[in-house]
Amino acid sequence: MLSVELGAVLNEWAWLLDHGRHAELARLFTSDAELIGPGGVLRGRKQIEQRYASRTAVRTTRHVGSGLRVVEAAGGRAHTTSVWVCYASNLPAPVEEAQVYQVADVHTAFVRADHTWLIASHQIVPVLRDPVRAPVSA
Repeated sequence: MLSVELGAVLNEWAWLLDHGRHAELARLFTSDAELIGPGGVLRGRKQIEQRYASRTAVRTTRHVGSGLRVVEAAGGRAHTTSVWVCYASNLPAPVEEAQVYQVADVHTAFVRADHTWLIASHQIVPVLRDPVRAPVSA
């Protein structure tokens, strides 16, 4: 089922992000993918990996997704929308208080390549945000 396959890619994205595995995370994207968010547009795996790796402070996050909607398109392409909540702290785990950094609508375009779904475009649209919990970057 398509929703299960695409949901698994999104869940893997969140898990890899939460565990600092940026090189693996970047491989979920096509070589020319776009990651669009509050910090601007990143193009390609290298920029995506470098952006996450540039965070200089200790950071503990957990991303929780819900409301996955799938629209299937022709030619090995699909698009999803979902809602993601990011709990975050710029402290090492375990953190005594779980605080929400951001609630966002996420729009993701996928392409199928070699029997694998890859992210071609991933747009994070903040709905609610606490800038105090934002990541610290170089």
